[in-house]
Amino acid sequence: MIKIKVPASSANLGPGFDVLGLALDLYNTFVFEKTEKAMGRDTLVHEAYLKVFSYLEIDPFPVEIKIQGEIPMSRGLGSSAACIVGGLLGANELLGNPLPLEKILHLATELEGHPDNVAPALLGGLVASVVIEGKIYTKKIPVKHRYQLMTLIPEFPLSTEKARSVLPKALSYEAGVHNVGRAILLTAALLTGEDDSLALGMEDQMHEPFRGELIEGFQEVKTSVGKLGALATCLSGAGPTILAIVKEEDEETVERIKEYMKRSFPTWQVGVHHLEEKGARRIP
Repeated sequence: MIKIKVPASSANLGPGFDVLGLALDLYNTFVFEKTEKAMGRDTLVHEAYLKVFSYLEIDPFPVEIKIQGEIPMSRGLGSSAACIVGGLLGANELLGNPLPLEKILHLATELEGHPDNVAPALLGGLVASVVIEGKIYTKKIPVKHRYQLMTLIPEFPLSTEKARSVLPKALSYEAGVHNVGRAILLTAALLTGEDDSLALGMEDQMHEPFRGELIEGFQEVKTSVGKLGALATCLSGAGPTILAIVKEEDEETVERIKEYMKRSFPTWQVGVHHLEEKGARRIP
């Protein structure tokens, strides 16, 4: 029996559209057991599992896969990336780990279509990832301060397809310059611990203004949570979850945000998490 633990991920971090993502200490656990029965082929975990055998040109072992899930689906927290990474690592472990982490990341990106969720899910921490001529480049960015990462999760899902459909086909030169500058500022602030720069660095003009229109209460929550003391807020992935960054020691702000959400958006779920540095791994 093989157990694989995979963290949630929050991609498109602020201005880092399709580039910046971080792992959260919220997990799905995938249990793989060899079986004599024919296995199903209709889940993303199975698809990823089979991808390893296909790549190695080996007949797959029939397995039973059980999922112990904490990551909500279609909420912008990397549930599909977790399934992909879990399936790939499960197969790789059963085969004695013939594939290095770099190849697992490549296969995961092929399945997901982009690396900004699968990279932090696999590697942990805050990760910048880009694809250049088919090659994936990743860089883990050390975060100086420890933060409380609050997830404000609406009761309604938002499909990736719908979230993509509202994005413009082209952006202005000014919007591009805006996001490049903010992304550099955000990265520098996280590296150096300059918390006062986080809110400005988190501003985005590439996807939030468009996807936010699909989420009832989005702007109200972002504005209110900022006034209540959050250092910065952003859309998590394609949404609808909102990620709020709060100082580790600032329990008063966390409680104020919880009380506000309970009063104003009672159907939303509020989670308090931290950066997950280890990434996906086998567990006993």
